[in-house]
Amino acid sequence: MYNIKRILVNKYLQYFQIYEIHRLDRYRKKYDSLSFRSKIKKANKWLKLYPEQAHFNLTPINYWLENIVDRPVSVLEIGGWRGDLAEKVLLSFEHINLWHNYDLIKQNSYQKCHDNRYKLISMEEDLWHMFLKFEYNALIATHMIEHINWKEFIELINWIPESIRTVLFEAPLPASNEKINWKGDYSSHVLEKGWEQVITEMKRHRFSVDYSEGNTFIFKR
Repeated sequence: MYNIKRILVNKYLQYFQIYEIHRLDRYRKKYDSLSFRSKIKKANKWLKLYPEQAHFNLTPINYWLENIVDRPVSVLEIGGWRGDLAEKVLLSFEHINLWHNYDLIKQNSYQKCHDNRYKLISMEEDLWHMFLKFEYNALIATHMIEHINWKEFIELINWIPESIRTVLFEAPLPASNEKINWKGDYSSHVLEKGWEQVITEMKRHRFSVDYSEGNTFIFKR
């Protein structure tokens, strides 16, 4: 009986994953026409269904904060989700003045970071259309840029305020690709380009690679 139950559960999970991948492929196909309001709605739905979405490599992030970011440190994080990264980093770095997480999700009880230097700022429009009330000198986005398309990435890079002198991106991108096809991937990834193309675009905005490790690239200007 136990073996039959286990087989049925495994079959259910298998078919559920296939169903979810089909839905994600439809999402990718429609992505360019989605309104910002639709993206907010989708993100908050995923927050309830899949709250554990934090992915980051602390080794290059710690190196960045210790050796590259000018002090005092004021961090603008994009797509920090539940504040998982901020929670870990702020425990270790007292010289960080503030850490603001700009995300699609609404203020909620899911937030993990409760340090008084941390704040979730729920976006009502694309970041590059927003007026910032604070001045930051560092920008970080871990496993975020792969969730926007290339046109939006260009908008983001064009928008980066002059006060931000260093940027850390972590993303599961290939070394180079002009047209990534994410079809069949169990994710909401949509970015069409690889790291070579990202680096070239950053160079156009006076950012050069200062350090890299695996899927993490640190830029400085």
